[in-house]
Amino acid sequence: MKSENTPEKLKVEGVRTIEKLSYLNSFVIDYQSKSGQKKEWELVSRQSRERLEKEIFQAQSFSDGAMIFATDASKENVVILKEYRVSAGQYVYMFPAGLVESGESIEVGSIREFKEETGLTLHPEYVEKERYVSVGIVNEKVNIVYGTFSGVPSTQYQTDNEHAEIHIINRAQALSILENEEVSIRTAILLQGFYGLNPFFNK
Repeated sequence: MKSENTPEKLKVEGVRTIEKLSYLNSFVIDYQSKSGQKKEWELVSRQSRERLEKEIFQAQSFSDGAMIFATDASKENVVILKEYRVSAGQYVYMFPAGLVESGESIEVGSIREFKEETGLTLHPEYVEKERYVSVGIVNEKVNIVYGTFSGVPSTQYQTDNEHAEIHIINRAQALSILENEEVSIRTAILLQGFYGLNPFFNK
């Protein structure tokens, strides 16, 4: 099941190299290898140097937003987006997700983002602790919010920068997507776990 009236997709016009980013901060982390050689690690972040230093030197943990795993009441069907990603130049299947605004709780932010991206109402039931989305060139962390949904899918709340079809899928559809479509790794792992689709785990 997917939403109707999906707008025209975004259009990629080119790729440029720039020295300074508008929305991300770039950092170099100085460190030493095991043999004492001086090394540099390059990293980009939405956040400040102060936060990065707190993470590295004080082991503090922060969350940037939420990824949302929402099922129907029977826990047979899951909400997923087929979203055109400018950074990939193609459609990628992924769970709804977004940044939490200043002063918002993870629950409130996830409800808002879920509504904006899908038109559906999220009923959070469990919030997992924040975890890194990658530990390579970013320090972004998100919480996975689990819950159920209600309502009718709609794209009317999506912004001008978003182009996403809303799909409510069952186990067979999840398997087809995993085998034939581009899927983000976090989404793939969750779908495999929820529906028991990982052949290595399920031997």
